[in-house]
Amino acid sequence: MSVGPVTVSLSWEAPPGAPSPPVHVHRHTEEGFYVVSGTYRFLVGDKTIECAHAGHVLVRPGVPHTFWNAGDESAVALIILTPPAFAGYFRELSNRLANAESDADAIAVRRALSSEFDIAVVGQPVTS
Repeated sequence: MSVGPVTVSLSWEAPPGAPSPPVHVHRHTEEGFYVVSGTYRFLVGDKTIECAHAGHVLVRPGVPHTFWNAGDESAVALIILTPPAFAGYFRELSNRLANAESDADAIAVRRALSSEFDIAVVGQPVTS
């Protein structure tokens, strides 16, 4: 018997000063972040956590969260998601954001995708 993947991972490179994704919630998806380089700041529930190289943050389903580059150089994080069905969101997001002409367009793209994937936008992006 073969078992499909139970997790999926991808990397996220954030330039300094880039806003976070909007604050959002996953109802069924657990999301882990491993900082490969640079410094990220995470909003997880009502806590702000700063994480540098080799740091890890885990976000349980149902917890509002976002993340952003808190440093002055590019930062890279490995994102681990389980179950893996959420991975398609990132493919679609990348394709659709390429055509977004404003921040409002980008948020509209995220909201449209939320109806297809396990995500609910519950707040604005964080910029500092």
